[in-house]
Amino acid sequence: MQIIVLNGPLSEAEQNACIQKITNIYPVYMIEKLFLDVQKDHIDIRCEFHRFREMRKMGGYCIGCPDDWNPAKQAELRDTIPNPL
Repeated sequence: MQIIVLNGPLSEAEQNACIQKITNIYPVYMIEKLFLDVQKDHIDIRCEFHRFREMRKMGGYCIGCPDDWNPAKQAELRDTIPNPL
């Protein structure tokens, strides 16, 4: 997890308290970046979560995430009949 502190210093204990607070709110998610924006009397917390990419297998080969494919390969995926096993 990358921690980015903005607009002022923040002690290690305060950073750990913010990490604990955000992991209690989002226990299932993997946090990729944590932004801690220090204001005068409070800290604004913003985070970016790790995006798990869906991997597909076509023709015996692992070919990656369907979002990155060209239109012909996406049409091939739509037309594929899944194996019942």
